Amino acid sequence: MQFLLKWLLFAVALHLTFWSGSALGLDMRPSPHWQDNLVMALLLGLVNASLRRGVKLALLPLNCLTLGIAGLLVNTLLFWAVFALAPFNFRVGNFWAALYGSIVLGIINGLLSGVLLREDEPKKRR
Repeated sequence: MQFLLKWLLFAVALHLTFWSGSALGLDMRPSPHWQDNLVMALLLGLVNASLRRGVKLALLPLNCLTLGIAGLLVNTLLFWAVFALAPFNFRVGNFWAALYGSIVLGIINGLLSGVLLREDEPKKRR
């Protein structure tokens, strides 16, 4: 049940990210179909779970040298690549839209998850 709720929250965060990006005039276009949001949220989650860790580990020295900017670039390029290759109606037109999308998606998803998901607190030892 927790997985489904996280998936739905990520899909909502994805829609809000694309909606706000297009409202700001960035080269982003959300899909008009809510099913596309669900599929893209799952696809983006699978790509992050499978590729992101290996790529970040390979770029760890560069990430340390640039104080985290390389990690931000990895997130941006993965975000851009997933939406460029996906056969849905989303549009991420340029690097700046992908940068905005990767940052704002993380912020919105973190806020929604923090407010709506209740994690079990660790039990105190006596």
